[in-house]
Amino acid sequence: MALSTWIALLLQDAPPADGGGANTTVKIVSGVLALVLVGIIIMRRKGGKKKDEEEF
Repeated sequence: MALSTWIALLLQDAPPADGGGANTTVKIVSGVLALVLVGIIIMRRKGGKKKDEEEF
């Protein structure tokens, strides 16, 4: 029963704090940029390991 209460709380729509969509847009853009940066870091680490292995 407690689990269904938590699910109901998480799924309900909360009104935006500023009354507009600007806050949502900022969250979406920052989320996409965070994913891009994580992808770049992962790709650089994978690329760096291959170069180190080829030198030996």
